[in-house]
Amino acid sequence: MHPLCRICGFSFRPRLQMIAAVLSAAALMGSLISCGGSSTSGSDSTSVPQTVVQLNFGDAPADWMLAFSLQISSMEMNRANGAAVPFINREMSMEMTRLVATVQPVALISAPQATYTGAKITISAVNATYIDPETHALVQQSIQGPFTASMSFASPVTIGTTPYLFNFDLDLLHSLTKDSTGKLAFSPVFHMAAAAQGSGGTNGPATGTTFQIAGVVSSVSANSFVLEPQQAAQGLTFGTNVNTQCSGNMHSRDMLKVGMGVQVSGALQADGTLLATGIHSRMNSGGMMGGGIITEVTGTPATELTIVMQNGAGASVNTDYLSKPLTVALTENTSFEIDDDRISLDGLAFTPVFDASHIYAGQSVLPISESTGMKVSGTGGNTGSMTASYVRLEEQGFRGTTDMAITPASAATFTLTLPSDCAFTHLTGASAITVYQLSTTRVQNNTAIPSGATLRIHGLLFQDAGNWRLVASTIATI
Repeated sequence: MHPLCRICGFSFRPRLQMIAAVLSAAALMGSLISCGGSSTSGSDSTSVPQTVVQLNFGDAPADWMLAFSLQISSMEMNRANGAAVPFINREMSMEMTRLVATVQPVALISAPQATYTGAKITISAVNATYIDPETHALVQQSIQGPFTASMSFASPVTIGTTPYLFNFDLDLLHSLTKDSTGKLAFSPVFHMAAAAQGSGGTNGPATGTTFQIAGVVSSVSANSFVLEPQQAAQGLTFGTNVNTQCSGNMHSRDMLKVGMGVQVSGALQADGTLLATGIHSRMNSGGMMGGGIITEVTGTPATELTIVMQNGAGASVNTDYLSKPLTVALTENTSFEIDDDRISLDGLAFTPVFDASHIYAGQSVLPISESTGMKVSGTGGNTGSMTASYVRLEEQGFRGTTDMAITPASAATFTLTLPSDCAFTHLTGASAITVYQLSTTRVQNNTAIPSGATLRIHGLLFQDAGNWRLVASTIATI
């Protein structure tokens, strides 16, 4: 089950389109509109009161996939009175496999207060990258559309005066198939959960109370800034206050500048605005970030990485690179950092280490070039390269079965057994990882989970004396 109680538990497989529906919301409300967004509109929406709606996306993985990105064209939601309200009206792309056991906001929109009964989504194409189980070679495929999905919600969703939250989980495990020749087919299955903000805000990313998103700052004011994420339907306006934590090459909110690449930890507030709780910057104007899963490490200590891109930001980066390989050169001046904004690494039974001598295939990283963008080579610009000023170890997700019961708000160590076709297993040979649950680890619905359950876990992954160890930020069931 999705971390929120499902209001609309639809599973639909009309070719490729469903996902487009949710993602591309149209616009920001109030002050957000003044920063480049636009409110949604329907045939009669101009006379209907509006309410802030946050749209999030997440993923239940297909374990053999390294990366899977969607190119979404448009989406509209159907009101009970028959009016169609556009929620997405611009092309956008999103890589899904990085969102295992978590979600990312893609839009904060102003939607008409009404009852919604369904949606129509259009997707232009998808791109997939996986490890061949026999040769262990990297395989890339694209499936071209357009595809349209028309769906009816299992239960109507009514948006009133309270800010609303929608989570859309792509069930990639049951959406993607491969025939005997290796050809992929995609028939999307989604799970959607919706709730008024404040009705269940204790489950972290699943309820909009905390998340992290990368992008470039497009404008700055005294108490807010606009972030342009590479994978979103629009710019997102974040408020700041005296409690907003700044790190990296900025030590205060006053150092935030247009053109900076940043990672933002934030929270959806009860009034429907976004508050930045943390801002980390290592990238100046003209630089780039290019995050993904490491598939190859060259040298000891490492001098070069090959990653499959799942995330990125910067003037030289566009979403065409999602699910494609990126070569990252490391120098003696490259610095290594751990993105521990959501996880405490104190008091563990092992010492987490991440540096040029402790970086491995299978880990998720975010290489950052402070001022130099990507260089493009290869046919169609599908391969890029960069020299990293910094490499950050990022959280990543896994699916597997637990060998012990999970109790919320407690510290524990357990073994997560991975599926036999897991891409991580093909890369590393490991069939299980040791998971460290902290007392602060978010457990789905704050409810105990029995031993033997299938879990989705998000956290920081380390290699320690030949053993894989994951420090968990989030634990959810399938």
